[in-house]
Parts: sequence; C-alpha cells; structure tokens
Amino acid sequence: MSSHLQSRMGLTGVKAGLLRECASADDFKDPEQLALRIKALPLALGSPRPIDEPISTAGGVTFDAVNAGLMLRAAPGVFVAGEMLDWEAPTGGYLLTACMASGRVAASGATDYLAGKP
Repeated sequence: MSSHLQSRMGLTGVKAGLLRECASADDFKDPEQLALRIKALPLALGSPRPIDEPISTAGGVTFDAVNAGLMLRAAPGVFVAGEMLDWEAPTGGYLLTACMASGRVAASGATDYLAGKP
C-alpha cells in the first residue's frame, strides 16, 4: 500500500507518516474510507510546545543559491526572504528581526533588478 500511495498519489515522507499514524488499519483495508482519510485527515493537537523551545524551521533555499540581493541564481527575478532561506534562529524578536531584515534586502534586490542594475 505504501508503494501504491507513493507512486499514484505522491504521499511520501511526513505526509505518509501522518496518514500511517492517524488512520486505522481498517482505513487501509477499505479504499473508499482511505480516500476520505486522505482528503480530511483528522489531526488532534494536544498542546503547543513551550514558547522558549521552538526555533525556525531548518531547510529552505541555501545562501549559495541566491545573490547578494537574495535573488535566486537559477530563477532571475525571483527573490526569497525570511523562512524561505535555510537558517535557524530562536523564535520571537530575533526571528522577526531577521525576517524583516532579509525582506528589506530582497526588496532592495528587486528594486535594483527592475532598474537593470547588476
């Protein structure tokens, strides 16, 4: 079933793991019930994590994939900022400041790009 869901529906990684965790064995035996679970997977959240624990999500566009104005080297005219970039930071003021600062850099890069500046 895992191979079928991966090849036919693209359910891999976290999506497949959540389906396995939240759907019952009976759901996997009944194609119609499984389809309903996939379309509307009930996900119960117990409680949020402590405020001092979370960090920004790792992953995203690497810094060597962008120029100084945060434009994608592989897609000229496309700019990235904030958590689109591959970096980690504590939540709160540091994260917000870094997101706003990178947004400013990307905006300046976009302005320069539209003005034809290298």
